[in-house]
Amino acid sequence: MENLSVTGQQHLAQLFSYSPTRCFSVYSFDLPADFKPRKEMEFVYKNHDVNIKTRQQYLPAFKQRIARREQELKHTQPINIINGAFLKNSYPLEANDNGDGIIFERMESRMMPDSARILEGYKWQDEVTLKIEIKARNGLAQRYDKDREDDPISYGNNVPDKLQEMHHLFQRIQPRDDLAIPTGRGICLGYSFMQDIDEAWKDIYFGYMHEHIDDFKFVISSDDYAEDYPLLRKPSRYFTEGRGKTIYKGKRESNGLVLEEWAVKGSYFEAKNKYGESIGYNDDIGYTFFVGIHMTDPAPKTPKLFMMMYYNPHKHVTPYTEKELMVIWKKITSSIRVRPEHFN
Repeated sequence: MENLSVTGQQHLAQLFSYSPTRCFSVYSFDLPADFKPRKEMEFVYKNHDVNIKTRQQYLPAFKQRIARREQELKHTQPINIINGAFLKNSYPLEANDNGDGIIFERMESRMMPDSARILEGYKWQDEVTLKIEIKARNGLAQRYDKDREDDPISYGNNVPDKLQEMHHLFQRIQPRDDLAIPTGRGICLGYSFMQDIDEAWKDIYFGYMHEHIDDFKFVISSDDYAEDYPLLRKPSRYFTEGRGKTIYKGKRESNGLVLEEWAVKGSYFEAKNKYGESIGYNDDIGYTFFVGIHMTDPAPKTPKLFMMMYYNPHKHVTPYTEKELMVIWKKITSSIRVRPEHFN
């Protein structure tokens, strides 16, 4: 490994002994096997009208979760009693949804008129739970007649259409193991794969934690929002947050992609009380690395990708040196590429 001593090379050889390919959004990258995916992924879709979460879960825990959630919804009361029940309806999944689950139709909140609805759907398949929330409207109650004359869209009823959209998403999003890389068109989500390509706005969050080293993690996001400035034109305080200093910044090309990078060293790790609650930042000096791809020119087929690596050497028995961290970072980020199947 470039510019490392024999000891340093041996130190990293174990980490990189097996680096399976992972995929996220339209991209794939090679990440050491010691990094395990977070339990849950969040995906905001269609400009916040649809919220999707996936997580690993066994079937008994899923059934308990659904039963508990149904009781919560049944016992929730609107602030204004004129709105009636908070839980408006429940719908079983269709046979072609290919899984166990249910869809709840509920009010958007206790304080809002009941014309504002949320379809809250759950599906379990192959040890993966998929939760989808879709905003909907049903303003057909007689008390909304006057409002409907002024605003027929807001006070109409699109619940049937939104239910069909929910079922379509359940069929379109299929579970997968983190190491199973899809071969068709679509985008990789945590523990799942969304088939086909569309132009709808997307915002995805996921992460990987080292199995044995606390505070050694990768956080990844991808969206269609164009930044005003390239990563390297952002002020240094955006990265240092006033608690550290820049140790590296630059631009390079890899696999046909332009990577903009920034690395800082400082106090970036939370201190927690005995209850696990954050009480600010501790005095540990650690590292944060950033890389941005298509920051100012995202497109549906090449969305923005933003990746961060956090490392706290104080949580590691044999900590990596700064030079070793740079090698780790460049080796992993140099493997980022667009999945070729994405364009098939």
